[in-house]
Amino acid sequence: MPERPAGEFVGDLEGPVATVGADGTVEPLGSPWRVGWAVGAEDRWHVAAQEAAVRTRLVDDMPVVATAMKVPGGDVVQQVAAVTAGARRGVVVEFVNETPVPVSLALAVTGSAKRAGVRGSQLLVGDLTAVELGRVPGGAAAVSDGQVWNEVRSGPPPGDCQASSRAGLAAAVAVLPLARNVPLRVCLPADGGASVLGSPGQVAAGWQAMVAGAASAELPDATAVRAWRRGIPASILAAGGAEPEAAARAAIVLDQVGLPDEADRARAVVADAVERSRPQPEVAVVVLRALASRRLRAGRDSGLAECAGPLVAAAGDRLDRLTLEQAAAGLGVEAPAVARDAPRLLIETPRDSAPGTATGDGLAAAVRDSITFGGDGLAGIEAALDCLAAEAPDHLVVLPALPGDWKGAPLDVRGLATRHGLLSFSVRWHGSRPALLWERVPPTHRPLSPVPLRCGLDQSWQSEAPAGEALLGPGNVA
Repeated sequence: MPERPAGEFVGDLEGPVATVGADGTVEPLGSPWRVGWAVGAEDRWHVAAQEAAVRTRLVDDMPVVATAMKVPGGDVVQQVAAVTAGARRGVVVEFVNETPVPVSLALAVTGSAKRAGVRGSQLLVGDLTAVELGRVPGGAAAVSDGQVWNEVRSGPPPGDCQASSRAGLAAAVAVLPLARNVPLRVCLPADGGASVLGSPGQVAAGWQAMVAGAASAELPDATAVRAWRRGIPASILAAGGAEPEAAARAAIVLDQVGLPDEADRARAVVADAVERSRPQPEVAVVVLRALASRRLRAGRDSGLAECAGPLVAAAGDRLDRLTLEQAAAGLGVEAPAVARDAPRLLIETPRDSAPGTATGDGLAAAVRDSITFGGDGLAGIEAALDCLAAEAPDHLVVLPALPGDWKGAPLDVRGLATRHGLLSFSVRWHGSRPALLWERVPPTHRPLSPVPLRCGLDQSWQSEAPAGEALLGPGNVA
């Protein structure tokens, strides 16, 4: 699996557009250049990439990055988000001066460029618009050695400028005034095209509205709640990305949280990648589960009839029983003849082999990775889903693995999509005994199958009722 870039993705429904580093540096995907920033305060110039007093976070766990840099008198805050307008895509970067006095803002294009400069209101790399400033800067400079911040400290004059470098070290910078508490927005247009502007706050609100339409989980651990909230937009971004394993993982998550249309975008990425080249064994396993999920959870054609054989062959000894069972179940509906080898393969597959997602107390490590800046945004929600429900052909298990620190705490889950219908449940505690309230809604593509509902908190209990409540025994709860 390719290494994740250092930083966080920002993007839209079509996928990631750029990465934002821990210092707020913005790097458009596929571009050899990046945009950094500095603030001229009362004492000196503060270059974000060189300062220790820089804090970066996601805004409400959405794909909007906020970076605050401490300067005398307070913070200067940068927010970065991807924006779209029709067919145009880009990145909007907003700066707010929260200090009591005006400051200066410098934006620089550095990296690998033969030519860079400032023309009018634009920072240019070659002939492409790297940054549309929306105003003519008060100072501008271009250098051929990459040392652009030295020019900023010297106080560059206004006017157009350009520098060339055979070594690819051309860089340019523009200096703008930044008034107190007045947002200043610039745009990094995708592919150097026309600029498009918007508010990062509005972008975050749009992502939150999309998350609100998915399954919800009020969990005892606040960090797990954050990982859940972060995991849904992270999955939507991965669904439009170029990395097939991440897209396949995202498809499974998006099916489970009730966003099958978004999951289908991810599967399109996966299908294209599989057509172009044979996947690595671990990728083939995840792709099989993603395709089976479409049939089992969304009731849509999975495409397994055409590609299950090659994917099973590519998976080799990485193929686990759960993945094989899910693929066979999907094929059993769509192409029974293709599934005829599944019983033999199930017998030959070791019983202890299983996908590598975390369950139970392993949730904590996955959550930490998920909510860390630049971490794996899908890991936390995958682990949480494993803890909340387990699906089998003939039954459904609520809370198959309860993290130790969840004991005695209430939790509420609404709208999980399973192969046996939508599942909602709550747990309340009466001393050492958990009370379970549940509701199952039939899938839209078929009647509710009369399989029993079980609970990992008390393995002696089960019910086939579509809804109800039960006071469970202490059971397996330590």
